[in-house]
Amino acid sequence: MLAFSIGYELLATNVLTVMERGGVPIESIERSDKDPIVLAGGPAVTNPLPFERFFDAVWIGEAEAGFVELMDQVAELKKSGAQRTDILRHISRHPSVWMSSASCKALGIEKKKRVVRAIYPDFPKTAYQPSFPYPVLNPVHSHGTVEIMRGCPNGCRFCHAGYYYRPQRSKYPGIIQKEVEDLVMQKGYREITLSSLSSGDYPGIVELFETLNSKWSAKKISFQLPSLKVDSFTLPLLEKISEVRKSGLTFAVETPLDEWQCSINKRVPLEKIELILREAKAKGFMSAKFYFMIGLPVSGRGMNEAEAIVEYIKKIAAVEKIAIHVNVGTFIPKAHTPYEREEQLSEEKALECINYIRRNFRYMRNIDVTYHPPFLSVIEGIISRGDEAVGDLIIDAYRSGARLDAWEEYMNRDVWRAALKKFNETRGEGAWQAYLHKRSLREELPWHTISLKVSQQWLKHEKEKAENGIITAACKEICTNPCGVCDKYINLVSDSILAKPIFDNIELIGSSNKKIRKIDFEWAKAKEENRIRMKLVFTWSKRDLAVLYPMHEVANAFSRAFQILGIPMQYTEGFNPQPKLELSPPLPLGVESERDILGVFISVDKDAQQRLFREISESSLAVLQSINENLPKGLAVDSIRLAQGKHTIGSLFSAAEWKYVFIDQKSYSIACAALCSNSADFISWKSFDDSRELCVLENFEPASGKIKNFYKILKTFPESSKGKEIKFRACRTRCFAKDEAGNLLPLEEAL
Repeated sequence: MLAFSIGYELLATNVLTVMERGGVPIESIERSDKDPIVLAGGPAVTNPLPFERFFDAVWIGEAEAGFVELMDQVAELKKSGAQRTDILRHISRHPSVWMSSASCKALGIEKKKRVVRAIYPDFPKTAYQPSFPYPVLNPVHSHGTVEIMRGCPNGCRFCHAGYYYRPQRSKYPGIIQKEVEDLVMQKGYREITLSSLSSGDYPGIVELFETLNSKWSAKKISFQLPSLKVDSFTLPLLEKISEVRKSGLTFAVETPLDEWQCSINKRVPLEKIELILREAKAKGFMSAKFYFMIGLPVSGRGMNEAEAIVEYIKKIAAVEKIAIHVNVGTFIPKAHTPYEREEQLSEEKALECINYIRRNFRYMRNIDVTYHPPFLSVIEGIISRGDEAVGDLIIDAYRSGARLDAWEEYMNRDVWRAALKKFNETRGEGAWQAYLHKRSLREELPWHTISLKVSQQWLKHEKEKAENGIITAACKEICTNPCGVCDKYINLVSDSILAKPIFDNIELIGSSNKKIRKIDFEWAKAKEENRIRMKLVFTWSKRDLAVLYPMHEVANAFSRAFQILGIPMQYTEGFNPQPKLELSPPLPLGVESERDILGVFISVDKDAQQRLFREISESSLAVLQSINENLPKGLAVDSIRLAQGKHTIGSLFSAAEWKYVFIDQKSYSIACAALCSNSADFISWKSFDDSRELCVLENFEPASGKIKNFYKILKTFPESSKGKEIKFRACRTRCFAKDEAGNLLPLEEAL
């Protein structure tokens, strides 16, 4: 079984790449009994027709609502010897599984007239314990994430996610607190995103922040919200967000004029943004980001939108002197929304609008305008509202080399333009452009057999209200405007979660992947006024994969392990507090180390210093073992002691011992000759012919701030420039300081 969760249409060629690289035929018709069944799900396949030739089946809706149980049934069928076709027939019977007409015909089954989205009603009382690995090399957003609410009450008419995840289901606060604790104490995250489509609409969001901050702010754990709806953003909420770290604020304005905002059912009052920005500047926030769309189905569609956006930004810029980041995207009509039949703005018209906006702010240094490339929006629009013929376009682009299309730097426009040209040559002029045109009410839409449970009558009524600029109120637990989603099993869950501190029968999904060995540090338990600062000094080593870790990621790995174990680190001051760590000078990538030095500043109960001394001396092996269990492969601490003075590593570092092992005799001979000619630059050196090793003690020159480094000599040796690379492995084996008499001693003993 191979399954994909697809959140973005431009991941199509990635999916094909995974299949082909894994030896799986990319077209379902070519698969045999020896091939896995290929499934897909996610928001980007609620119109599955463009993908139908690639997937054996598509799951519509949320995986928690039956998909796991379905896979359990599949496992039992496989154990009993069921063939591929038998399993596919069983899968096809689920009401939330879609299959293409061709697949149904091949299986000898009747195609369903209606596939209904699976909705997970127990989300509010479900605790998630993900067992994914913590990345050593951090991605762009290195945050722990807790989904505090699924669905959104607001009903923005352009928003596909808002309809896909209906109804709003808010999670019980006690479960959120437990998930946060797991991310902090099991994974070591210091920044937690409280995620949802509109987190400001979570009932009791300010009180939730108060609870989380009161528990975690002393450990400098910060909490942030994704893009906020201005109507639900309050000044008390701003106060809580800014308590530990000040990140930028993000506002999805979409469209600037009040009448247009009413049309898309999303009010963003300018006066409220002005109030928030003034308060944010006073709280130390230095930037704000604003998202806009062009091409929305409003009365001034096109250049009028661009002009209005420019005026809106100028008004914002006049409020406070902060950095303003503006992002402009092209509206893409999506299936299953009130705008599913609307026209999409062409690439040329979209670029004209975007360039107008950029020109107006070219010389304003505090305003930065970026945009989502309209060509990418064109491809997304074709796939999101296309029929089965679009599969030919995708496979043609893939065969011509299209890969990683969701990343602008890898998107090959020439390949896709050639595929679009071929598509029109095959199917007639204007064939692909037709997918971007307005659809008539008489036209049967490709996704008409898929139901997200929002009634077609309700979508039609919302479209009429959009044309008349009429706002639809946000959904409430007592519904006055039913859309068709809620029934006796599925209901909106909002304010009712506040009436009960935590649900009795909590559902658990996932489990922690390992048990954390905890050490009860008595000396760490102290009130703020009774704390004093001390420094722990470690020696540590770096080998194997760890030689490829940048130094800042090594520091992050150590601080994460200390946080998990409850070692009370001290933090820097300012807008973005960081653990107070110091490390011996960084090494080039690929170089190993032994007995490098790490210093970490900690807060200690001043009345418990003796307990600290005793634990460090008597339980050091247990402490070291616990730390190493929480470090990534290749990093290890070897010893621990308390610093005796106030010197820093940098102020004492005087020399380093290195070991070089050469892969072949020729490289070793060249290196020996180089070392002889530069021997005056080093304190001492030894050669070991049998093992082709050189040990070099290298001096540090405080005046120049540089180390006479044999590693650099080898890497820049003239032989290397001729293509004759000197092959060796390097390891810094020890760092040294000097005593008052000028004699070398291990650096850790001098601290």
